[in-house]
Amino acid sequence: MSFKRVTLSIAMGLLFANGILANRPEQEFDINSITYIEEEIEIDLGFDTADYLPEGFNPYTVYFDLNSVSYMEEEELPQLEELKIYLPADFDAYANPSSVEGINYMDSSDEIEMDFDTAEYLPEDFNVYQRN
Repeated sequence: MSFKRVTLSIAMGLLFANGILANRPEQEFDINSITYIEEEIEIDLGFDTADYLPEGFNPYTVYFDLNSVSYMEEEELPQLEELKIYLPADFDAYANPSSVEGINYMDSSDEIEMDFDTAEYLPEDFNVYQRN
C-alpha cells in the first residue's frame, strides 16, 4: 500500500507543478529591453594633440571638395595597344613562372645603394641601435 501512496503522491505533485507552470503566461524576450552601459575610454597619448593642429581646426569640417577634382575622360586614357610598345614582345601578365629562375625575389643580404650620403642628414652622434 505504501508503494501505491508514494507513486500517487509523486504523480499528484507532478500534475500540480505542471498546472502551476501552465498558468504562467509566456514571456517573449525583447533584446531592445537590455540597457547597455558604454564606458567612455579616455586615451592619454602623453602630449596635447591641439599643439600639432592648425588654429581653428574642426575635424567635422570638410576641407576638400570632391567636386573640384577633374577626372580624365575615357578617351584621353592611353589604350592597351599604345602601352604594348613598352612591354617585351612575349610578355604575358597572366603567365605562371615556368621555372625557379622565373621567380624574382629580394634577398635580405642585398645592399641598397643610394645616390646620396645619409649621414649628412642625421645628427652627429646618431646611433640607430641606441634607445632613448
